[in-house]
Amino acid sequence: MIEVDHEDAVLSTFILFVQTARAVLKYADSYLYRKTRLSVSKLIVLKTLASNKWSMMPSEIAEWTGTERHNITALVNRMKQDGLVTAEHNSSDKRFVNIKLTDKGREALSQAMPVAQEVVNQVMLSITEGDAALLKDKLTILRQNAHYGLEHVAKHSQPQPD
Repeated sequence: MIEVDHEDAVLSTFILFVQTARAVLKYADSYLYRKTRLSVSKLIVLKTLASNKWSMMPSEIAEWTGTERHNITALVNRMKQDGLVTAEHNSSDKRFVNIKLTDKGREALSQAMPVAQEVVNQVMLSITEGDAALLKDKLTILRQNAHYGLEHVAKHSQPQPD
C-alpha cells in the first residue's frame, strides 16, 4: 500500500477516508460474494426489505439506502432474476410497484448475515466500543455534510430564470 503524506491534515484525512471506504467495500463485496453469491448491494436491499415488513417501493428503497432510483431499478431486476424478490403492482395505484422479499430472499439473507458479521468483525477488529461510538458520530457528520453539499449542487445546477 502506498502512503501519500499531504501537508494539509484535512485533505489527508479526506483522501484516507475515501481510500478506506473503497477498500472496505471491495473487501466486503469479495468476501460476501465468495461465501454467499450476494453482493453488498443485494444484501443491503434484502436487509432493507426485512427491516420494513418485507415490502417497499423502489423509490423508498433508493431513499433508505441512499442510492439513485435507476440503480435500484437495475439491481431489483437482477434480484428478480435470482428469485430473491418479486415486483407487484400496487393494488390501489397500478403506476406503483411493491418490491417483496421471496422465501428464497429471506433464506439468502439469513445465510448472509453471519458472513456479513465476519466482515464487520474483521474490519472493526481493533476498534473499541468507545472508538466505534466516536467514529459513528463523526461519520454521521460527514454524511450530513455530504448531503448538504449534494443539495447545494442540485439547487445550483438547475437552470436559473432570466
